[in-house]
Amino acid sequence: MQVAQEAIKLFNVQGAIDSIAPLGFGHINDSFSVKVNGHGYLLQRLNTNVFRQPEIIEENLSRLLSHAPELFPLHLRGASGKYHEGKTDNLWRIQEFVQDSYSPTELTVQELSEIAKGYGKFTAAFKNARPDQYAEGIPGFHNLHHRLNQFQQALETNSAARAESASNEIRAIEEYSWIADQFDNLVEQGLPLRVCHNDAKAGNCLLSKKTGEFLKVVDLDTVWSGYALFDLGDMLRSMLFNIPEYEVQLDGLRFDQKRFETILNSFLAQCGDALEEIELKSLPFGGLYMTYMMATRFLTDYLNGDIYYKTGYPEENLIRTRNQLKILDLTRDFLSPHS
Repeated sequence: MQVAQEAIKLFNVQGAIDSIAPLGFGHINDSFSVKVNGHGYLLQRLNTNVFRQPEIIEENLSRLLSHAPELFPLHLRGASGKYHEGKTDNLWRIQEFVQDSYSPTELTVQELSEIAKGYGKFTAAFKNARPDQYAEGIPGFHNLHHRLNQFQQALETNSAARAESASNEIRAIEEYSWIADQFDNLVEQGLPLRVCHNDAKAGNCLLSKKTGEFLKVVDLDTVWSGYALFDLGDMLRSMLFNIPEYEVQLDGLRFDQKRFETILNSFLAQCGDALEEIELKSLPFGGLYMTYMMATRFLTDYLNGDIYYKTGYPEENLIRTRNQLKILDLTRDFLSPHS
């Protein structure tokens, strides 16, 4: 905890430190819960192995916090006036904990609605923002062709000697490649770029413990240009079936029309007027696009020996892949543009 204690000194946080404890959520950054004079903060160390141009993350964060501060927790600037402080390979930031808030895990229908409203409010707030002013912190982050190329490279290299154990999943990834072609068609038809969250899952929204209503959007490292279907698609991918990415038993899962309509309609209630017709028509397809992309990314990391995502056991990325593929199988007839 010593390194976290030293990091707090980089920011204008007054008073004695009451406690510091690691927080285990998130695939990428190291997070700590901090209390100073009874006041709660979230301290994070930016993973510069993933975000290799941290100046982009700083610029994006500064711009979006200025554009719509009411949507996000209060972030504190450091001694240099920036939100990220420290050495290039050891950068920290700190934000206030939002009082009486929580990130939902059970995902009732009401919670689904509030989360979708939150991301809808985000989309509406940035409807006139210029996507070209928000650079990609991870080049090709949601570029499916890029992810498929990475998958092919991992398959050909087979550096962790795992290809044989994932033969069924490899075949499934190859069979679902038509999703990339469908997306290309949408872009050719004029699908517009927007400022997107690009990681729109339940854990990145805070709801009120008192009322259950949406409060804030968090985890802002991936806010840059994208398409509206990315964020709606991520909600469908991660919330439609309400299963953890590492869940092993998936028997009995069924497409839930009520949950689907709750997510879609709650999102559109906040931002439908800000979207073009081609976006409105393409939103459900985002569920296929984002699920397929995550299946591809999990399998790529498994083939590479788990060098990107945090894992607790050797098969975890393979299990994650299987779960995403199961979701694809269950939703393709409902979310395909031709359904």
